[in-house]
Amino acid sequence: MSALAFKMVSAADRLRGALLRQACAFPGPRRIFVDRGKRLAAMQMVAVLSALCLALRAPLVSLWLGAAVFGVPHLLAGVRAVAVRRRASRVALGCALLGLGVGVAQIAGAGDAALRAFVLLFAIALGWEAVTGMERRPWVAAALLAVLVPGVLGAFRAPRLAVVVLAHLHGMGSLLYFGLNARRRRLPIWPLFAGVVVVTIAGASGLLDAAMAARLYAPRNAGASIVAEAITAGLPHPTAVIFHRALFLYAFGQSLHFAAWLRLLPDVERESPTPKPFRRALRDLQTDFGRLTIPLLALTVVAIVLLLLEGGRARETYFALSYFHVGLEGAALAQLVFGAHAVSRVGIRGEALRLAGADAGVRLDVEATT
Repeated sequence: MSALAFKMVSAADRLRGALLRQACAFPGPRRIFVDRGKRLAAMQMVAVLSALCLALRAPLVSLWLGAAVFGVPHLLAGVRAVAVRRRASRVALGCALLGLGVGVAQIAGAGDAALRAFVLLFAIALGWEAVTGMERRPWVAAALLAVLVPGVLGAFRAPRLAVVVLAHLHGMGSLLYFGLNARRRRLPIWPLFAGVVVVTIAGASGLLDAAMAARLYAPRNAGASIVAEAITAGLPHPTAVIFHRALFLYAFGQSLHFAAWLRLLPDVERESPTPKPFRRALRDLQTDFGRLTIPLLALTVVAIVLLLLEGGRARETYFALSYFHVGLEGAALAQLVFGAHAVSRVGIRGEALRLAGADAGVRLDVEATT
């Protein structure tokens, strides 16, 4: 890793430390910062409220910024969580690689054939986890297989509708993945799931109609792509009321999807109970991705710039090339449901051993605030 990168994150750590010292001078914020459970609950509340406000007042802008700013980072976070730090099955990895090829084919103009292939790869990845988990939870495995078979047949008849359904299921799956991991560590998940239930019921029933924006705004360079995404978020040929409600729920779910992978799940899976400094986070990223770290970070920056400036073509390319991760994350969720023990690939480093004592959290907190 270049010295310049570490100098930049060290400067960010100093600024972060100054802000933390100011915040921790008050008892209330300090209790949240030093307690993982309280901090996680607070982050869930912030995620739900911010997603609610954006989906109500600026859903198209929310979809634009979500894909542009958080799209590629959430792909890397998802791959890191389910395929780098855990052992994904060879079938899931193979389907993910083929999914990249399907994305390239769609960019080249494969059309509905690419969508059918994408749904088939998704079904194969989940089906394999069901077959391997049959001994542990036979009824759950049988139910999953019973859904997958007619689902694939229906997808071949209506591939575009199937992709829309999968997009919604994919967003829900990320929340379930976070919830299962958090509960296994006895961490709270009620703010997120209570918020999702309340907001979903209120949005679908029309209780929030009056609060929804009467006019929808989108950037010109990506407007057509964002509107097309919004139209496909709901049922075919919806009324104006149904369209607004479906758009609201879709934008709300997408915001929470990004929050789950980029903020909530990393806080759950972190070794220390307190936030790690940026320097440590950068070293951990280098440990996970090795020589690919700098190229991946550079690719992320370039992708964000292109998605913000280039508009629709860049968005369509991003969505096509992101197909691969849907089945990969779905298979990881199935592993958790079937009780499979995903083996971590992250080795125990000497630094981690030194920080494993009873006062590890204190030392990490000191490092983060100095």
